[in-house]
Amino acid sequence: MKCFYAPPNGHDPATSDEDSNPGVGILSAQMLDRHGACELKPDDAATADGWPAPSTTGYRKRTLLLPPDLHEDSALNALNEVLAATGMRLISVPPVGDIAAHDAVTELPRPAVLAPAGQDGQGRHQAEIDAWDALTTLRAAIGPAGATGPAGATGPAGASGKPALDGLDISRISLEHLLVGSAISGDPVIVGGPIVYGGPIVYGGSTVESYLYGKAGSRTPVAISMDAPARRSSAACTTEYGRRPVIAVLDSGLRAHPWLSVTPAGDGTYATASDGSVQVDQEIQDLIYAHAKQVADAGDLERKLIKDPWDTPMTLDELVGEVAPYTGHGTFITGLFRQVVPDATVLSIRIMHPDGIVYEGDLLCALGLLAARVAKAQQDKNLALMIDALSLSLGYFSESAADMTYTAGLHRVIGALQSMGVLVTAAAGNFATSRDFYPAAFAGQPPAADQVPLISVGALNPNGTRAVFSDGGRWVTGWAPGAAVISTFPVDVNGASQPDILVPGTSRQSLDLDDFSSGFAAWSGTSFAAPMMAASVIRAMLEPLRRDKPDPALRLDVQGAQAAIDRVLRALRQLPGLA
Repeated sequence: MKCFYAPPNGHDPATSDEDSNPGVGILSAQMLDRHGACELKPDDAATADGWPAPSTTGYRKRTLLLPPDLHEDSALNALNEVLAATGMRLISVPPVGDIAAHDAVTELPRPAVLAPAGQDGQGRHQAEIDAWDALTTLRAAIGPAGATGPAGATGPAGASGKPALDGLDISRISLEHLLVGSAISGDPVIVGGPIVYGGPIVYGGSTVESYLYGKAGSRTPVAISMDAPARRSSAACTTEYGRRPVIAVLDSGLRAHPWLSVTPAGDGTYATASDGSVQVDQEIQDLIYAHAKQVADAGDLERKLIKDPWDTPMTLDELVGEVAPYTGHGTFITGLFRQVVPDATVLSIRIMHPDGIVYEGDLLCALGLLAARVAKAQQDKNLALMIDALSLSLGYFSESAADMTYTAGLHRVIGALQSMGVLVTAAAGNFATSRDFYPAAFAGQPPAADQVPLISVGALNPNGTRAVFSDGGRWVTGWAPGAAVISTFPVDVNGASQPDILVPGTSRQSLDLDDFSSGFAAWSGTSFAAPMMAASVIRAMLEPLRRDKPDPALRLDVQGAQAAIDRVLRALRQLPGLA
C-alpha cells in the first residue's frame, strides 16, 4: 500500500475552482427534513449588498454560530435589535464548562438559537424561521462587505451612542453547516438529478457505476481468510515506542467486532477491552451530548442528540429495515488502522448520525474538547491523554469562496491541534469536483512554521490510479487507497433484504447483500483514504523505533509540542511525493 503526499504551495480560497461545480448539492430532501435543515440555493437566496453571492450549501434552519463575545448580553441585544423587524431573535447557549485555557478552544464559536421575537410566543412562526434570512438581515443592516468585513459599518448604537457592532463582528457569524460523511453510500437517489448520499453526483449512473455492487449499493459483505494482524501488548509498546500511538476518529461510533475487542453489553450498548484496539472517552462524549441538549432545550426543536459512543440505530426506519447508509462507517475506519498500524489505539468519538450527517456545532465542540485533552496532556506531562493523529471523514461545501473568514473557528481549532503536533487528515470528498470541500480544503494553505500540516486526502483505485469519484482540487495534498477497500464491519448488522434465491428445504441461497455477519465488507470513498493516510504516517513514525539503535528523541514518551511536531514531520518525509 502506498500513500502520496506533497506539501501545499499556497491556495487562495477566493480564487479556487468554484466554477468547476458551483451548484453541487449533497443532501436529499429527506435528509434535510430529518435534521431541520435547508439547502441554500444561489438562484433563490437573498444577498445583502456588498456581501458575496452564495454558492450551494446545507445548513440548520434555527441556529447561527457566534463567537463567544457575541454571546454576551450587550452584543446579543444589538443583534436582536436588528432581527426584531424579522420576527426573530437569538437565544444564547452557554459553553459546556471550562474545557481549557487554550485560546483556540475558549474562542470557539458555538450555536445561538433563533426563536420567535416575542417572549410570549408572538411573532414569526417557528416554521418560518430561517438562519440564512437572519444572517442576511444582519449583514444588510451593517453595510457592504470590505476586505476585512463591511466598511463604514454603523450598526445599532450601544448605551454610549457608539456603534455596538461593526462589519468585522458580523463577518464572524456563520451558518451552522451540515457536514456529510465521505463514503459512497446507498443507491442513487433522484433529487433533481441522481445523487449518492455522501457520494458523487452520478450523471446517468456512469460516474461511479463501477464502484457499486448491484443491489448492495456501494458496500457489500465479503469473507476473508486471515487472522487479525498481530498487536503488541501495552507493555511491549511502552518498551519499544514509549507508549502506544493514539489516533482520534470523529465519526459514527462503533459496533461489535472481534478484531477491535468491541462486544455487545446486552442493553443495546457495547463494551471495549482495557487494552483493545479501540477506546472511547466517555467524558468527551457526555460533554458533546450536554452541549447539544442545551441547544435543543433553547429551542432548536429538530436537533437530534447523540447520547453515547455506539453506532445505533442500525436502520433509519424500523418498518423498512434497510441498513442505514452510514451504519458501520466508524467500525470500517477503525479496522483500517487495525490492519495498517495494529499497535495503535483508536480513540472513537461519535458525532455522526446514521445517515452520515454531522452538525458543525457538534464538530466544533468535539474538536475543542480534543484540543483541550492534548493541551492538558502536554501541560501535565500525562502520556495517557496524548493524541498523535486525528482522522476526519466528513465535510461540506461552504456558501462562500472566502470560507477562511466565515468559518474561522473550524480553521482555528484544527490549527490548534496542528500546533500541538497532532497530524490531521481530512477526506477530500466524493463529488468529482475541485470545489473547496471543508475542512479538507484548509490544507491548501501552508501550515505555520510551528505546525504540522493538515493533509487533505483523495482516493486511489486498487491499481494506484486516482478514483473517478474523488475530489481533486489544488488543495488536495495527499492520495491514499480509498476504492474497493476491505475492512471490518459490525458482525451484528443484518438488514431486512433477503437473498434473491432461497432453495426450499436446504440452507442454499444466493448472496444476502445486507447480512454482514462475516464481519467484513468492501466499500469505497475518500472516507477511507483519510484514515489510510493517517495510519501510514503513524506507521512511518514507529518504524525507526524498531531498529537496533533507535533515536531516543523519536520515542513517543518524549513530551512537548515540538517533539510531537518533529515526529510527524520526519514521518511525512518518508512518504513518496505526488506524481
